[in-house]
Amino acid sequence: MLSLVLMSLRRSWRTLPIVAVFCAQSLAGAEPTDVAGTFPEDLLPPLKPILETALRQSFQVVAKQIELEQSAARVYVANALRLPSLSGNMSFARNQTAISSDTSTSTSDSGIFYSFGMNQPIYHWGALKAEGDKARIGVLIAEKNYREASRLLAVALRRSYLELVVKKMALTQMRYARKLLTDDLTLAREKLASGTLASGEIGGRELNLRDFELRTRRAEIELAGLRHSFSRIAGIPDLTEDEIPGEIPKPNYSAETTSALLFSFVRDGGRGTAQAEVAALKVKEADLNIKIANTRLRPKLNAGASYSLDNTTNASANSVSQQAVARQTLALSAQWYIFDGLATKGVKKEALAAKRANELQLQNISEVTVDAAQTLAQQLGLDAEEMAMADIRFGLSAGAVVRLETELKLGNVAQTAIDNAKSSKMASDVGSASARAVYLSRWTEFASLVGSDPVFNQLPARHDREKR
Repeated sequence: MLSLVLMSLRRSWRTLPIVAVFCAQSLAGAEPTDVAGTFPEDLLPPLKPILETALRQSFQVVAKQIELEQSAARVYVANALRLPSLSGNMSFARNQTAISSDTSTSTSDSGIFYSFGMNQPIYHWGALKAEGDKARIGVLIAEKNYREASRLLAVALRRSYLELVVKKMALTQMRYARKLLTDDLTLAREKLASGTLASGEIGGRELNLRDFELRTRRAEIELAGLRHSFSRIAGIPDLTEDEIPGEIPKPNYSAETTSALLFSFVRDGGRGTAQAEVAALKVKEADLNIKIANTRLRPKLNAGASYSLDNTTNASANSVSQQAVARQTLALSAQWYIFDGLATKGVKKEALAAKRANELQLQNISEVTVDAAQTLAQQLGLDAEEMAMADIRFGLSAGAVVRLETELKLGNVAQTAIDNAKSSKMASDVGSASARAVYLSRWTEFASLVGSDPVFNQLPARHDREKR
């Protein structure tokens, strides 16, 4: 097993740390990995109820629920093929028949006529059972699609929510910087009025402020659009700016946890994803189609029973007779299509080709998802390094503010220097939050891909595993 895992990894220097962890885990035995508290909704609590609501009433999820209900209804239709069917008809009529060569003789049927019949399939070489199995596979596929839609929705909403936080922080910094420019322009105009500043110094400041106001308004419109889009996708009322958190707490990166999750995923060949499970189910469905195709030219046995009643009146020149005729029938019949113009051969070839296509799809999905998981795991380490550097930059900016405040008390710097330093500190804070958002988004995508998303715990049990 270890050799297969190692062979599946890309031969690159970037995978060496992961290979080392794989070796250690394969020797020590893989332990369950705890990812609790590592997702955006754990660091940003307001996001948790939004996710819960979205998983119940968002358009994407409701659409998949409807598809699931449709698939479940098809099971009744497929199973009905193996159950007895009962039919009947009833009529009230008067029919009269006369022989042209003997007009003295006539026959009339009048009154109530009715018949009932029952048909029961006996032996169809397993084709009817296969139809029921196909319908149940359709339900499983719909459940996997429901699960995948919920997973992708949660990943997208988390990413969008993190983007909203970063956009709000950036807008707050821009508003602060705009205030500084406004204050600077006001001070310049006061100096111009007192004759301590040349008139040529005002134009540049006014243009800078107009440019910054334009950028700020654009940022406000962009944030409002993102809020509306996020709310619509989540199926909630429009999120206000005040409801968006003003910071992103620092997440903790664990190379061991990442490698453990990746190890389990690669060990299973990447076949634990909903897409891979759907492809595997379609392979089973193709096998059933082949089985059904093989029975097309075989005789099928059915049992039947019927009961009917006819009222008949016979009239002649000398007599009139009336009788009721009741018929009871029990039958065992065989239906056999001996030759259908090679249509069965075509159906078989189509079913075999579909199976090969689904097998190829399953292999491709498994390889692609394993590659994607490995790439995400490698990038997470780089994202953690980006977060560390962004935090260092923020620390330097914060330190600069503290130093300038000390210098201000000594009378060595002006208040404008402090204000500009605070603006730079806010910009560094936005950079730090942006790096954290990138890491959390990628971590969410990775953990969700390898099957460790807590969203799965919020889905009904039937959507989280295949029925046996």
